[in-house]
Amino acid sequence: MTSDYDRVRTGIEFMTAYVSGNDLLSDYLAERRREDPAAAENLMDGTAALCAALLRTLARMTGKTEHQILQELARGTHRHEQRSDD
Repeated sequence: MTSDYDRVRTGIEFMTAYVSGNDLLSDYLAERRREDPAAAENLMDGTAALCAALLRTLARMTGKTEHQILQELARGTHRHEQRSDD
């Protein structure tokens, strides 16, 4: 069984590749798939663990519930997409 630390670390690695650009992300994904056929599932699990940790931290910092933060993110993303379409 993988610890929460390992899961979050995997999420951090994946998101670091993601924010570094498409080429690095593609290389990272290819390398992970060569190492482990179940890489996609592990990366999704790690990214979910990272998101959960960030959500809990943000909730503590703001005093809002995790649900409120998710709703704000959804509304903000929707508004941003609406402006992008114009």
